[in-house]
Amino acid sequence: MIVSIHQPHFLPWMGYINKIMRSDVFIILNTVQYRPRYYQNRAKVRRGNEAIWISVPVHSQRETKIRDVTLVKDIDWRKNIVLTIDNLYRRKPFFKDYWNPIRDEILKDEESLDRLNYNLLLVLLKILEINHVKIHIASDLPVDTLDPTQRLVDLCKETNATSYISGRGGKDYMELDKFEAVGIKVIYQDLDFNNIVYSQGEDPFVPGLSVIDAIFNIGPEETRKLIKSAWSP
Repeated sequence: MIVSIHQPHFLPWMGYINKIMRSDVFIILNTVQYRPRYYQNRAKVRRGNEAIWISVPVHSQRETKIRDVTLVKDIDWRKNIVLTIDNLYRRKPFFKDYWNPIRDEILKDEESLDRLNYNLLLVLLKILEINHVKIHIASDLPVDTLDPTQRLVDLCKETNATSYISGRGGKDYMELDKFEAVGIKVIYQDLDFNNIVYSQGEDPFVPGLSVIDAIFNIGPEETRKLIKSAWSP
């Protein structure tokens, strides 16, 4: 049983989706501290020859857990994000086919960032036809461990993991002996996803964008193939 765990991201990029695709179980880690001005409430899209951020405004304090981050109630930010994406991608080949369900989730009157990101992730996985993975939310599991490595181990144990996919950054803080003690193999997703190149309809190629850029440019089938072929355990 291959398990991966990651904090929720807003309109995540291709490496995030690859981690899910290569797992049997994916756990959304919403029980850790929110990180301001990061991918949890932001995503990159292409404008001209550069990447720009689109951001979701939120209410949070220094110690706020991700699950407790609330959205600014003003509807204007939702409309602005939708308008920005529409203006940047409306002429892309697959935009009209797949934009509506993404747009509808952004416009939905959700109160929490956690729920917004979860709903958008489910929409993206449906579009990409990634339907073999069991999705769990960490706050729904009986794990309240504070130690960063032990938290991951305990979440893995709750979902009967035999292997755990970690990002490259895990090498900097994880205590591997805690995984070894319970017989869980750690696999590092050791690949720079900025090197995944596809047709964006214009040059130069701009890396590191939300997966919606690929979906709108080359369609979900080719996007799925590209993500799948980029890395495997």
